[in-house]
Amino acid sequence: MDDSLLESLDAGVLTLTLNRPARRNALDEALITRLHRRLAAAGEDAAVRTVVLTGAGGAFSSGADLKEAATALTGDLIERGYNPVIRAIRRMPKPVIAAVDGVATGYGASLALAADIRLASERARLSLIFVRVGLTLDGGASWFLPRLVGLRAYELAMTGELVDAAEAYRIGLVNHVYPEARFAATVAAFARRLADGPPLALQAIKANLNASLGPALESIMEDERIAQRWLFTTADVREGVTAFIEKRPARFTGE
Repeated sequence: MDDSLLESLDAGVLTLTLNRPARRNALDEALITRLHRRLAAAGEDAAVRTVVLTGAGGAFSSGADLKEAATALTGDLIERGYNPVIRAIRRMPKPVIAAVDGVATGYGASLALAADIRLASERARLSLIFVRVGLTLDGGASWFLPRLVGLRAYELAMTGELVDAAEAYRIGLVNHVYPEARFAATVAAFARRLADGPPLALQAIKANLNASLGPALESIMEDERIAQRWLFTTADVREGVTAFIEKRPARFTGE
């Protein structure tokens, strides 16, 4: 039985928990496919009033599974698996909360940025780490990041800097930071508050705010996909992924 995605529904709050703790909840194709299907179903389920995305074992998500990426993660898989999850979050007519406890890196950070609200524990750390393996941003992060942090986005994207919870709050990457010991209970109370709110009004609020930000997310994700597909053909990405797996510095040559 595949238990890589856990779920619980309590008083209108659907909690979806990425559950590959040995891989810091890295997302392989099977997990991202399951997550997309569950999010799409939640959008149509009247029993679900609010969705919480979180991770098991002290991590939110370390992003795409780079062991799989070495052979399988291409522009096609981004469009087949990873981008549909972002679309499902943004199109869902209900609030989506990312509860970030521990690391959220690469696509894991993109997943958190796509949520309507980001709640972090004091041990949360976020990084758009793509550049460290020779890749550009994906999962719509090129769209979300500058809207959250302004022109600081260039630095975060170009360095892959790991941002701790306090700094993430200061620059606007997360909405709130809570003590680790009370994190689960505080997230549950926050989610319940939204679930108890007027669903039609929340749906309209989300739709109106989405419209105010413009329709560019789709085109940005397509630009990201095209760039990633090209980058995955380069020697630099092969070196970057290999170095990441071998836990050594990458030696990029621009080829």
